[in-house]
Amino acid sequence: MELKWIEDFICVAEKGHFAQAADIRFVTQSALSRRIQSLELWIGTPLFDRSEHPIKLTAAGREFIKTARHIVDQSYEAREIANEYSKIGDNSIKISCLHTLALKFIPNLISDLHQQAGPFAATIVADARTVEEYLNSLYTGACDFFISYDHVSIPFDVDPLQFPSIEIAAHHLRPYQSDQIDPIPLLDSQGGSVPYIEYSGTSFMSRVFEQLLAKAPFKKRLRTVYRASLVESMLTATQQGFGIAWLPETVVPGDPADQQLRLVSDQFSTILTIRVYRSASNDNPLINAIWEELEKSEVRTSGQP
Repeated sequence: MELKWIEDFICVAEKGHFAQAADIRFVTQSALSRRIQSLELWIGTPLFDRSEHPIKLTAAGREFIKTARHIVDQSYEAREIANEYSKIGDNSIKISCLHTLALKFIPNLISDLHQQAGPFAATIVADARTVEEYLNSLYTGACDFFISYDHVSIPFDVDPLQFPSIEIAAHHLRPYQSDQIDPIPLLDSQGGSVPYIEYSGTSFMSRVFEQLLAKAPFKKRLRTVYRASLVESMLTATQQGFGIAWLPETVVPGDPADQQLRLVSDQFSTILTIRVYRSASNDNPLINAIWEELEKSEVRTSGQP
């Protein structure tokens, strides 16, 4: 059994709807359904009456949810206690973030903050979690900041009073190919299939592309030749000439030719904003000082190209 199964169960029970819960849990509805089924198999009895709409808890489900909430609360409390031993020192912060942002963006951000707020130590955690798990880490104090991409097509279901946020950067997401191969005719309606380097189906980026490519005239011509969850792996595959990939400025800053890449077209690009979250209940003076500096650099985006 996995803790995320229990968190899924609680979310579905509270929403009464698999689709809404899947959005909140940042998984597909089918993946959420499979995880609930796995939990039910582990327990040995159905937890939901799926014949009703909105779905209702069975008698077993109503009994189990009391224990489920206790398990989740105790797990995060235990993690918070253990987390105290991982801190570098009193003058330190802990940042959770997406892996791609941890490579260049976060070190550069911290360097700027050192100049503005004074020196401090930082621990960066870039593991695979759901947004809900990241926010729980903020709430329990397991981390001080959560930094993530944000996109207009995928709104986060976040209480701004409990988890205030600041938009600190805006990066373009554009299609690139290797400059060592012939141009790929992305917009040529007479062209053949387009070799496509694809984000894994459950990643944040894949959901962005569901929106970005929904009405693209070349959508049916895309032929997946490589799929990965890490942007860095996709960057290397693009440089090797596998096909076209949509990559953020985080990994393709400045002139793409510096990385043996060619911009395919700017017509089907979009803007990814970068947003930092904190818990309103975290009153650490260092966190407040850093937040004040972040507010000075807050940016606003008015839409997409």
